[in-house]
Amino acid sequence: MELNQDAVYAVAVTLIPGVGSSTARKLVNWAGNACQVFEKRDLLRASGKFSQRIIDALGSQSIIDQAKRQIDIAIKNNISITYFTDNNYPRKLAQCDDAPILYYTKGGGVNFDVCRTIGIVGSRLTDYEGRDNIYALVEGLKADGIRAVIVSGLAAGADTYAHQAAIQLGVPTAAVLGHGFDMIYPAENREMSEQIIHGAGMLITEYYYGHPVSKTNFPRRNRIVAGLCDALIIVQSRKKGGALITADYSMQYRREVFAFPGRATDKNYSGCNQLICDGKATLLTGYADLEQLMGWNSPKLAEPLQTEMEFPSLDPQEILIVDALRRNGEISIDVIAAESKIPMSELSPILLTLEFKDVIKSLPGKRYRVL
Repeated sequence: MELNQDAVYAVAVTLIPGVGSSTARKLVNWAGNACQVFEKRDLLRASGKFSQRIIDALGSQSIIDQAKRQIDIAIKNNISITYFTDNNYPRKLAQCDDAPILYYTKGGGVNFDVCRTIGIVGSRLTDYEGRDNIYALVEGLKADGIRAVIVSGLAAGADTYAHQAAIQLGVPTAAVLGHGFDMIYPAENREMSEQIIHGAGMLITEYYYGHPVSKTNFPRRNRIVAGLCDALIIVQSRKKGGALITADYSMQYRREVFAFPGRATDKNYSGCNQLICDGKATLLTGYADLEQLMGWNSPKLAEPLQTEMEFPSLDPQEILIVDALRRNGEISIDVIAAESKIPMSELSPILLTLEFKDVIKSLPGKRYRVL
């Protein structure tokens, strides 16, 4: 993102005091674009939809100046900025109502829209058994030719083991941070973060350079991990912890959640066992379970798609849907929405039209496949 007016206002929206992702998105959608959020201040006030505190903040030149400084820092430090209207904003993340309106990245070896995206999280106290399960999982997926990216949060324990396994096996990995790029936490993972950047991976954060570190940052970081994923795997977790927060977000976003089971007496597995018992997670014993349950047995993402030539009567949105079904096989309407980036409110009538055209078939449980 270059230092131009559009970029400045895009960053500035995220710097309005007290405005989170959802409100920022509402402001942009109401005004038309980020620039208009500031230029239509009087109209925003007249609408009565936003607080006076927000309206007052929009008149602050300091927000614009701070945005310019952030873009200058990004340029000097090889930090990329992705806005929610950009074409490369991940489709799955875009489907989440509370997704960040903008995020910063370092590195560039990940395309979330063409890979199976697997979140691996767990306790900071994850032991050698958990580490071995992670390594075997990633190794098995690679051996079977699954084109995957491993997503985690760079925390100690399970997150570290997940990123390490990906690096060692040459699998792309993305680390979602709970702070800006002026630091790396925990500090002992600084070297690993450099390996991610310079290898097939990237670091991601919604927090600007120098953003104050807070305990609330990390639970919010977990929603991005969940939003990016096709499937989330809980390796080890006690009954309370960040991994379970990520699981909650995954269920909210209708992602598939899996958990490794453990002995009833092992506290490190108490959270995993509870998720399985409550029906919130599917029991996982290894990579073969994941591939079968997700329908990934036959990798198809690398196969060229010729939908437009085969079905010349389809419009662009219909082609997106058919391509998603051909890549993934039989999938649910939620996965179709994430893959095609078509809002759920628009998706159902398009699916019905495709059924009338005898292109797709609806199945029980709001699942579909190509005929």
